[in-house]
Amino acid sequence: MEHYEQERGPVFLTRVRVENYRSIASCDVPVGPLTVLAGPNAAGKSNFLDAVRFVRDALLTSPGRALEPRGGLEEVLHRDASGRQPDSFRIRLDLSIPASKKSPAFNAVYDVEVGVRPGSDDFAPVLRREELRVDGSHHGDSFLPEVAGEHPVAWRDDILLPHAARTSREGRAVYESLVRTRFYELLTPALRAVDDTPRGRSSGPLGENGEHLPRVLDALSREHPWVKETLDGYVATMIDNAVGLDGVEVREADLAFVVGRFLGGQGEVAKVDRRALSEGTLRLAGVLAALFQPLALTGDIPLVAIEEPEISLHPPMLGALYDALAAAARNTQVMVTTQSADLLDNAAADPAHLLVARDEGAGTVIGPVDESGRRLLADGVLTLSELLRSGELRPEPASAPRDQREKR
Repeated sequence: MEHYEQERGPVFLTRVRVENYRSIASCDVPVGPLTVLAGPNAAGKSNFLDAVRFVRDALLTSPGRALEPRGGLEEVLHRDASGRQPDSFRIRLDLSIPASKKSPAFNAVYDVEVGVRPGSDDFAPVLRREELRVDGSHHGDSFLPEVAGEHPVAWRDDILLPHAARTSREGRAVYESLVRTRFYELLTPALRAVDDTPRGRSSGPLGENGEHLPRVLDALSREHPWVKETLDGYVATMIDNAVGLDGVEVREADLAFVVGRFLGGQGEVAKVDRRALSEGTLRLAGVLAALFQPLALTGDIPLVAIEEPEISLHPPMLGALYDALAAAARNTQVMVTTQSADLLDNAAADPAHLLVARDEGAGTVIGPVDESGRRLLADGVLTLSELLRSGELRPEPASAPRDQREKR
């Protein structure tokens, strides 16, 4: 992948601020080319990713429709220890938009707040705030209601940025970048299935549950053979006797399926049908395809987020998976969640990559490794994997000054 590598990987999201979303009362964190959200089960790691994903989904549909599969507004609003809820949640994303043929590079902040219509007795969601700032200046239409004014507020139930994208280069660049982000929760049946969707003229993205895996593998073989060889190298390192995994196209039937290549007893390479491939092998193929798919290599997918990529993989092999995450982050921004100490058992695992999530009863706290953990790491007392395994991996308190929390 030398053609794509950069000294420092691309960073699309530079800062994420979340208020009152699910288990998160408040968080404000910087993010880099590779972000590993680490912490125990049910700590709120997935809620952080879902907040970013909500913005993407709301832009593609509307806030109300994006909330429906999440159980509605009442289910999404944070509850404190006494069960009380605020009347809105807010997500603010700091973005770095690269230069293109249509516009120069710029920084932006997209801020959206969704909540209960003031004075309403139900949880029908309305837009409470929406604003786009470009290089520090207000840009395009905004919805910033003055609730104390003389005239009643015409509350919105749709979102403005898709409309701004039609008339503004910067608005269009922000909108197109956000809707191209991908969030993966891989499912074995989708990874194992025959892909009978009509083939497009160019390779599309891997589906967010693993759909189209064979077509992505085939596209890598044709369009980026060196990358496909690297992907097969990871498979061979992490799966016993594996040589590689291929997507096989049957053009006359317009379908595709996955085939594995494994070493036989006499050293010969034998093909293994998709139905005989293990769940771990298929999930690894899905993770690697998500990370190295053609649209991620070319920057057309600015962010790849994966929930627990280590699931079903043999723990001693997980260090090699971290190498793959770090390599992929040279081409696209990568965010993953994990509760696996084995994933962090790698020389490439860097505290600067980590955001730690903990929930000790008062809601999720998310931040860089705290001062105590950094001291244990600097003194060589514990490694990152040992910190997580021992339960001593904790986030910097939210009350710490932001410049202190950014010294990672």
